[in-house]
Amino acid sequence: MDYKGRLTYAKGTYVEFVVAPNQNVDFGDILVVEGKDGDRFYIRAYDFKVKSRWSGISNVGYLLGKLDNDGQVENQEELDFYLGGNHTVKIGMAEQLCYADGQGNLYNPKTCPDFFCEVRGLSADDSELLSEMKGDLELGFLKSGRGVLELPVGIYGSKAITEHIGIFGTTGTGKSNLVKVLAGSVIDNRSYGLLIFDVHNEYYQDLAKHPEICERLRVYNTCPQGDYARSLALNFSAVGPEDITACATFSEPQMDALYKLSSVWQDHWMRDVLNYDTADIVDELNVCTGQKFQARTISKIKSVCWNIQQELNIGDDEVSTVADLVNDLEQGKVVLIELKNISLLAEQALSTLLSKKLFYDYAAKTDAERALVKPVLIVLEEAHRFLGKKEHASNNVFARLVSEARKFNLGLCVVDQQPRLLADKVLSQLNTLFILGLASKADRNKLEAMCRKDILQQRNEIKNLDCGEMIVATNYMRFAAPVKVHKFEDFLARRQVASSLATHLESSIEAIV
Repeated sequence: MDYKGRLTYAKGTYVEFVVAPNQNVDFGDILVVEGKDGDRFYIRAYDFKVKSRWSGISNVGYLLGKLDNDGQVENQEELDFYLGGNHTVKIGMAEQLCYADGQGNLYNPKTCPDFFCEVRGLSADDSELLSEMKGDLELGFLKSGRGVLELPVGIYGSKAITEHIGIFGTTGTGKSNLVKVLAGSVIDNRSYGLLIFDVHNEYYQDLAKHPEICERLRVYNTCPQGDYARSLALNFSAVGPEDITACATFSEPQMDALYKLSSVWQDHWMRDVLNYDTADIVDELNVCTGQKFQARTISKIKSVCWNIQQELNIGDDEVSTVADLVNDLEQGKVVLIELKNISLLAEQALSTLLSKKLFYDYAAKTDAERALVKPVLIVLEEAHRFLGKKEHASNNVFARLVSEARKFNLGLCVVDQQPRLLADKVLSQLNTLFILGLASKADRNKLEAMCRKDILQQRNEIKNLDCGEMIVATNYMRFAAPVKVHKFEDFLARRQVASSLATHLESSIEAIV
């Protein structure tokens, strides 16, 4: 048993314990206090202090008298005599996370342990706690202080996906690797769909190493440069005015004209805007609506529409791959939309359009039809471009996804470096947070205020997270858990070992039979 010390003080959920000699306890260590009748109290250390019989100011002055004028020890043997023995103790300050009774039932903190109970490290015997954190989408191992325990931690997709997820960390903290591991777990699980808008075309190279790539992964690109990607074809009828307003800034008269054009020319409004002269469009709107728009107002709309049409290859053909893409997601596949070869304007338009189509498709289904398709998570990188304070106020499709998608079995995963740029209403709807390293105090404070779990006592831990380390805070876990995220290569290697062992075991059973 990994003995760590003894409890010396408890009040509410706050506890103190003496760290045993020659034992290491670090910030963030999850420990167990052994109570009576088999009760186990799970605590997390968040600060330390050192106490000694010499701590009083008069005693400190006495010890300082044993030093020379340069502050050096004159007689080390004499000083060791005064400081030897058990006169100095290290006190760990911790918060109670939850406790388990003798039958293994887990509860939120409702009482505190008794004086001088034994404190030990976490072990595989604490199955009641570990089963709650394991999940069906594995992401990494439980981290405790400076150590990493080989105890899997993940999320339950059925609980987390439709209640929205946030991944936050500065550049180089491991956000992309985390998304890859999440995608790998989704591929293995087969119970969920995943739509990833790949801004830098960085995911396929690694995900292609997964053994089930042919069956479980689909890649779409508006201009494929390899055999692995399918061409993403769109037609004019798929484009709505909200797809245009999502990627460019328009004045009020321009917005008015844009929606009037959509109302007058219906599904093929964009095609007609591109085909007719500006003067003819002005006259047509004047006849149909009684409004006389400025020529430059219509010219701005034509310019934006032309740029998007050129980059996204929008045409009159009725053939569209959007239906195939939605079908892939409904079947529980991972779909990558590669965006590197198009401009920011077209990227925003395409992200909005595809998310809108998926949202409308799921919203139109009956409860019986929805039960036959998989829940889908949409991964949106640099999410502040779509869900910042100003963008959220425009009530775009992503704002609707955050507020309405849960009832339709859809979820949104926002990935960003600066959570403080997101609208407060968005952050308040994210019931699962993956907090990686954040350099800005303002970003950490924003997440502390919005997180569903109390992470105030983990400030030191969050501030000092290394690359690939994160805090997982989700609704159904009783506390925010520290996790060492798998490297994607290690994730695949572990999967291969597990698959080989399963195959060997199956062969052995067949041989015996």
